[in-house]
Parts: sequence; structure tokens; C-alpha cells
Amino acid sequence: MILKFIDREDEFEILKNSLRNPILIYGKRRVGKTELIKQFIKNKKSFYFIFHKNKLETEFQRFVAKFNKEFNIFIEAKSFEEFFEKIKNKGIIIVFDEFSYLVEKNPEVSSIFQEIIDEIIKKSNLTLIFCGSLIGTMESLFSYKNPLYGRIKTRVELKELEFKYIKNFLPNYSIKNLIKVYACVGGVPAYIAEFNDKISFEKNLEKLFFRKESFFYDDAERILKDELREPDIYFRIIEAIANGETTLGNIASYAYVDITNLLKYLKILEKMNIIKKIKPLFLKKGLWKLADNYFNFWINFIYPYSEELELGTYNFPDEKFNCYVSFIFEKICMQAIIEMIKQGKFNFTKTGKWWYKDKELDLVALDEPGKKIMLGECKWKEKINALKICKKLAEKSVHVKWNNEERKESFAVFAKSFSKRIKEFEGRNVYCFDLKDLEIILGFFKEL
Repeated sequence: MILKFIDREDEFEILKNSLRNPILIYGKRRVGKTELIKQFIKNKKSFYFIFHKNKLETEFQRFVAKFNKEFNIFIEAKSFEEFFEKIKNKGIIIVFDEFSYLVEKNPEVSSIFQEIIDEIIKKSNLTLIFCGSLIGTMESLFSYKNPLYGRIKTRVELKELEFKYIKNFLPNYSIKNLIKVYACVGGVPAYIAEFNDKISFEKNLEKLFFRKESFFYDDAERILKDELREPDIYFRIIEAIANGETTLGNIASYAYVDITNLLKYLKILEKMNIIKKIKPLFLKKGLWKLADNYFNFWINFIYPYSEELELGTYNFPDEKFNCYVSFIFEKICMQAIIEMIKQGKFNFTKTGKWWYKDKELDLVALDEPGKKIMLGECKWKEKINALKICKKLAEKSVHVKWNNEERKESFAVFAKSFSKRIKEFEGRNVYCFDLKDLEIILGFFKEL
């Protein structure tokens, strides 16, 4: 599998401007951290090293031996401090990948590198890059109690790619299929690259998800077991949220967790970008939702059917999947709104969802200085009648408490396609976007 290097211009620029300073790069597995680093150190004097889950002495010996072999020199040292003292004027970029493994296994490592940064690196022309996938461990390096607090001023958290970049990986797929791929694996480059756009989406599903030996069959379980001390508890919490339990009490009851300890687990899953607390605009209370599309798809369509998959009797629930994709489509529509703001087509200053009691809006966008509000609905369906949708939006709009007497309203309707488009409804501007419009907005091709 060859990974394409797509996007990441902002992160690349940060790295260029941070040479000769300690840098921290972290993010979930397979999000592209290593690829970013490899592209950055290409044609530069550099040394790349991956830590294993071993004792400090073992890893130090491996490190020195590999360094000597790669540079064809002989540096003898008994500690990292002594080693860096000897090479501090070599002008090398040194990358410590999976640094979190070393910290987890050897807590004293933070104190050792505090001394290295304070006493050696400051006076050198070296650049140290610390990289890791254990997000909680990497973020702990910035806690006030950690010896490295304040020492690493440049940090880059690598996020998933936005939907618009998936076309670069799978140019032969239609936007419908790209949305389905995104619904299954999100914007994780290593996951997207597993798909083959020369075969149908359905055949990709069978090959990648429905076979016991396949890549995605149990990768979610592996991630939880590798990165967390109590994977079973975290799994039950994820399962609870996937099954519609969104409040603390309901999640705790489902997962058999003491509610006083639940928030600790939720915060760790949130740091791993597996879940997210979604707060509606204008209200303080939020609901916990799955944020990771791969975990969301796996927990809904793979894990519950393990027996059927083992026996070869699994029938993919197309109707359930179509319903699931409709929620992912809302995420993509929100990304499209933000893209249009960047393009200068809208002047909104805030975007989000809204709900109150039994009323809900898929998206809301505010122009706060101008007191303008756009209310939107996303329909993963063909031949939508925009007039009917706008009538429903008008009914809901009276329940949205924000500058009600002064604001100027507009409506947005997203759909696969329309049977009837409109540009105005009862004095409000109406914007209709189908899949072809989304392709233009997201830059899949230029408007003719």
C-alpha cells in the first residue's frame, strides 16, 4: 500500500518554521504522522528512530547502534545525555517516533529529556521531533506537573483529512461512493488508501470488512487493547453511545461504570477523537456522540454480526446503512458550508447544530455582526422537493431563540438531487445544493 501525501500544507509550514526547536507531533494511529515527517526530512540531514515498548537501556542501545550504522561512525555513550553532548553540533534532525511507548514504559524519560533540552539542545543546532500515537500520553507532556512542561513549544496535532481530499485517493469514484467510503473510515489516509476505486464500493466492503483476515475486521479492538489499560470498559462506553445512549446516567448504566468515574473515561476517548460532546447552538448542555467514522461503522455493522460473518451468512443491512450515511452526510454538508465561508460566499461567524425538545436542525450558521441566520436541512435522498423542506424549516425557525425580532433568515437544503428547487420562500433566500453542487464547492472539478 502506497500512501499519498495530501494536504498538510499548514503543518508542513509549522515544521519549517520550527527548526532547531523541539517539536511534538501527535494524533491517532494511521492519520499520517509518519508520512508527514518523512516528507519533511526528505533531503535533509536526519535520523529517524521508532521506539518499541522496552526498557530505557534496551532502547538506548538500539538507538545508538542504528545511528552509528546509518552515519557510518562510532559514537560511544552510556546515556542519551552523553550521546547528545557528543553530537550537538552535527546539525541533524532527530525523529523519535512512538515516543509515547518509551514514556509509558519508562516514566523517568521526561526528566532525562528535560535536562537534554535545557542543558544541551538550547546550545546546539539539533532539531528534535517527538512523535506518538498515544494521545493521552503525548498531551501529558504539556501538563504542569510534567518535567517537559514548557520545553516543547511547537506542537502539531494531526487531524483526519476533510472529506474534500478523498477524491485525491479515489479519483474514479463518484461522489456518492466517496461519501460511503467516508462513512466507513472517515478521513484517515491509511484507511482510505485500502480502498480500490477500480472495483465497486460493495466489493470493497466485502474484501476489507467482511472477512476475518481483513484489515478492518477487528482494527478497532486492536486500537483499544494497544492504547488503553481497561479496553473492555472503553468498548462498552463506545457501544453505549453507538446504541443511542448520550447522557452520563444512561452511558454509565449501559457500560456498568460508576458514574463518578465515567467522565474520566469519556475524556480519554475524546482525546483519542473517538467520541465528541456535541453542543447545540444557544444551549449549554450537550450529548456524547461517536466522532470517529471507522469506530462508528465498525460498532454498527461489523461487531454485532461477528457470528454471521464467521459462518458466511452475513447479509449487509442496506437500509440501516443508508440511514447511517444520512448522518455522515450532515457532517459533509457542514464542511461544505465552512468551505463556502472560506471562499467568501458567506460571511457566517459561527456554525453548528441545533435542537430543543422534539425540534432539530441539521445545521445552523450565524452572521453575528449582521444578525443573519441560515437554517439548514440535509436529506440523503433523491428528488427532494425544496418547497416542502422550507415549510418545515419555517415551522422550526420560530423555536430558535436568537435575535428573533431583528434577524434576517435564509434557508439551505442539501440533497442527492431535487425534483423542485426554489430560490425564495416567504421573503427568505433559499440555497439548494445537490451532489453536483457539492463537487464544485469542494473542488472536485471546476465549474464550467
